[in-house]
Amino acid sequence: MKQLAIIGQGPRGLYALEQLISNLSQSNTSVTILLIDFTNEFGTSYVWKTSQPESNWININERGLSGIEKRKKINYKNVEISEFPSYHDWCNYSLKSKQPDTFPPRSKLGRYLSQRYESLISKLEGFDNVKRSTAKVDAINLSGGKLIISSEEKKWFCDDVLLTIGHQPIVNSGQLEKWNLYSKNNPKVKVFDDSYPVEQFKKLKNKKEQSIGIRGFGLAMIDVMRYLTINNYGNFKVIDHNTFETVYYKTEPQKLRLIPFSLDGLPLAPKPLNKVIDDWYKPTSRELHYFKSSIEAVSKTSKKTSSIDFLLEPIVKIASRVFNTLKNVNNSKKLSPEETESIGLHWLNNPEYKHPLIQNNDIATYDIIKSFIEMALGNKEISLDYCIGQVWRHCQPALYSSFSHAQLDEDIIEQVIEKDERIKRYSYCPPIESMQQLLALVDAEILDLDFVQDPEIELTNEGFKLSNEDGKSAICSVMINSVLDSPKLLEVNSPIIKSLLNNQLIAPIHSKLGIETKENGYVVMPKNKKDVNIAVLGRLAKGSVIGVDAILECFGPRVENWAASYVKSL
Repeated sequence: MKQLAIIGQGPRGLYALEQLISNLSQSNTSVTILLIDFTNEFGTSYVWKTSQPESNWININERGLSGIEKRKKINYKNVEISEFPSYHDWCNYSLKSKQPDTFPPRSKLGRYLSQRYESLISKLEGFDNVKRSTAKVDAINLSGGKLIISSEEKKWFCDDVLLTIGHQPIVNSGQLEKWNLYSKNNPKVKVFDDSYPVEQFKKLKNKKEQSIGIRGFGLAMIDVMRYLTINNYGNFKVIDHNTFETVYYKTEPQKLRLIPFSLDGLPLAPKPLNKVIDDWYKPTSRELHYFKSSIEAVSKTSKKTSSIDFLLEPIVKIASRVFNTLKNVNNSKKLSPEETESIGLHWLNNPEYKHPLIQNNDIATYDIIKSFIEMALGNKEISLDYCIGQVWRHCQPALYSSFSHAQLDEDIIEQVIEKDERIKRYSYCPPIESMQQLLALVDAEILDLDFVQDPEIELTNEGFKLSNEDGKSAICSVMINSVLDSPKLLEVNSPIIKSLLNNQLIAPIHSKLGIETKENGYVVMPKNKKDVNIAVLGRLAKGSVIGVDAILECFGPRVENWAASYVKSL
C-alpha cells in the first residue's frame, strides 16, 4: 500500500485531507495516510488556534467567508462521514446589506476549523491506515525511492509528501541581526523578531511606563497595538455605532507609548462599511470576463511581454467606469474615462504620482486615516486610488486563477506579485473599527505617529533612539518586528526547507520567490533531474501561484486539483 504524508494540518491541510478522502471513496484504491503538524491543534495550526486572544481579528469580513462551503457527506470504506456545515451555517450568519460588516476574532474561525477537523478525524482514526502525529519535521530526504521524513524523535518512510505548511521564518535582515546583537549586550532593551504569538508580550501588557517601537505599520502592528492596550488600565469604547468612532479610556494613569514606523509611513485604508457600499466597487460579470481573458491571453500563451500592462490596463478600465459612476467622487472637471484611466495607470506605475483625484499623502498621517475612514463610510468624496484598491480586491479571485502557473518570464511574475502586494494596503485591509481604534490611541497620547515614516534609528546606552526630519526624538526600550516577510525560498531559515534545498528536492521559480510547482501542486524539477513525489500547496509556492495567503484559498481548486491528481496516479 502506498504511503502519503501530509505535513501541515492547518486549514489547507484539513481541506487536503477532506478532498483526499472524498476522491479515495470514489476509487478502488487505498493509501496509508500520515498527518503531521508541529502543534496539537489540528485543523487550525498556528494562525487560527482557538486559544489566541480575542484581540486578534479576522481581516476578511464574515460576509466574505461564504466561500468556506460545507463538506458533503462521504462514504469511506463503509463508514459514513457526516457532512459538516458551511461557516455561515455553522455560526448562523445573518446580516442585512446595510448593516456594518462583522470582523470576529480569529479564534472564532479557529473553533469552526477545529470542529470540522475533529468531525472527520474521529471517523478516520478507526482505520489502521490513518495516523496523526504531533512533531516538528526537521528534514526530508530521498533514498531508495522512498522519501524519509525526520523529526528529533522519529523517522517515517513515505512514497509521497504533501507540504501544506504556512509562513516559515526567513534569515533576519541586517537591521534585525544588528538589533538582536545590541539587545544581547544591553540588558535595558528587548527585541522581538516576530509579532506572533502576541501572548509573548504578556509581561509588557500591564507596564504603566514604557516606550515600544513597532517595526511595520500594517495588520500585524494593529494586532500588537490592540493586545498591548486592552489592559488593566485602559480599553476601547465605541461611541458612535454608525461610524465606529472610538475613544480609549484610562481607568488609571499610564505612560505607555507605542511608536510604529515603516519605510513609506503610509497607513492602511479600511474596507467599506457594508455590502451596499462595497457593491459600489463591484465589477460586472462582463467586466470580470474581460479582465480574466485579458490576463490569460498573455499569461497562458507564453506570449513575450516586457511589462505588466496586460494586467494594469484592464483593471484601470474597470476602475475608471466604477469611479465615474460613483456619487461621491472628486471629479469636478468631469474627466473622460480615458483621462481617468491615464491617471490610474500613472499612479499604479508610480506610487509617488500626485493628482487631485489621488489621496494626498503629504498631509498628516492622522488626517490620511480620517480621510480613508470617511471614504469607507461613504461619507466623503472617493479618491481614485481608494477606488482602484477596492476594484482590485473584487478582481483578485480572477487574477489569482488566471495568473497562477503563468508561462511568463520570472521578472514579469515577480512584478505582478509586487504590484498585488503594494495594493494590499487597500485590498487586504482592516475594518473601520480598527482604524478608529488607532486614531483613539493617538488622541489618548499612547500611539505616536511622529516617527511613522522611516525614522533614523540610533542604538544608545538607554535604548533605541528614533529621530525624524523635524528634529524630534524618542527612546524605546523594546522593539517589536511586525513585518511579515515575503516567502523568498532561498532565504527561508526553517530546517525542513533548508533540508529540501540542500538535498535538491525543491527549487525556486525565481531567486526572490517560492517553489516552482505544476498545476497539480507537484514540484517542478530541473530538466536534468528526475521528478520527486513532493507537492507543495500554499505560501511556499508563491510565484507559481499567487493569492496564497487568503483563508479562502485554503478551500479552493488548487487543493482539489492536487487530491484528484494524486488519487488518479494511484
